[in-house]
Amino acid sequence: MNGEPAPRARSRRNRIIAIAAVVITVIAIVLGFAGDVLGLPWHWMRPAAELLLLSELVGLVVLERHQLFEPVHETVGGIQTRVEEIHATLGLVTQQLGSSGQTTVYPSSHELLRALTRITRDAFSRDQETPQILRIARLSGSPQAIQSDPEYDAEFRRFNEAIMEGLLLSGSRGDAKARWWSIRFIGAVWDAATFDFILERLLGPIFERNPLSFEIKFLVHPCMRHALLSPVITDREAVLTFDDVIAMFRWGILFQGRQYSALFARWFDEMWTSVPDAYLVYSHNGLNQKAVDLVRKELEAAESSEARPTA
Repeated sequence: MNGEPAPRARSRRNRIIAIAAVVITVIAIVLGFAGDVLGLPWHWMRPAAELLLLSELVGLVVLERHQLFEPVHETVGGIQTRVEEIHATLGLVTQQLGSSGQTTVYPSSHELLRALTRITRDAFSRDQETPQILRIARLSGSPQAIQSDPEYDAEFRRFNEAIMEGLLLSGSRGDAKARWWSIRFIGAVWDAATFDFILERLLGPIFERNPLSFEIKFLVHPCMRHALLSPVITDREAVLTFDDVIAMFRWGILFQGRQYSALFARWFDEMWTSVPDAYLVYSHNGLNQKAVDLVRKELEAAESSEARPTA
């Protein structure tokens, strides 16, 4: 009995108070106007009525605050519930990405090359139960940027050194992890100068070691100067990069997860099979000079055909 009044009783009381305030205010306003018209000394009634009306409005807001703001409280509560549901959904998505794979964006060449070096070394250091293939594709981009940017050159050398760590040599130990790996490389060239630069500057250190697990094929694409493709595919990662006429590895996206690796590996294997073995420049048999001469001959023919219309 001593507790707070029930909501219905409180609402009824508030209505009675509001009605009484309205009646008093109306009477005061009427008397105020009547005093002005009849010339009675009730001029104080009009300001009193206005003050009473303002007080009534404030009182109504105070008395009915729960009913006035209840829809707002309900809306805020609904928003909080939706936010909690969104957080729960994001948490679930994060867990799924963590279990099935994730992506990382590298906006610059230097960051991308460092990531390529890291994932290549990590792949070679992992224990394997079945033979693996490190797939590398360079179908666009200008390698000459190595000569003009010392930092880029240093990062590229580290990446090249990471690749050479996985080469199987004639003197490799019997328990070497390189025995689980073979390396396949597909390269595209559009002029003889680029082809010679790649053979001497980029692949020369690899050829000098006479690896037993390294294969490379070349394609002649005179007009293919920029592309979005996957240059490095390990057993667990795949990298999608953009290259243009200025440089290789402009920016890229790392996909972590076996499902991504399998997807890009199928793309690579189909391309590898489509390139004739006549363009196999290097294999376990060593450097194939006939393939080198064939690629250079096609490049020279393409360059002469491009120069002929302008002559």
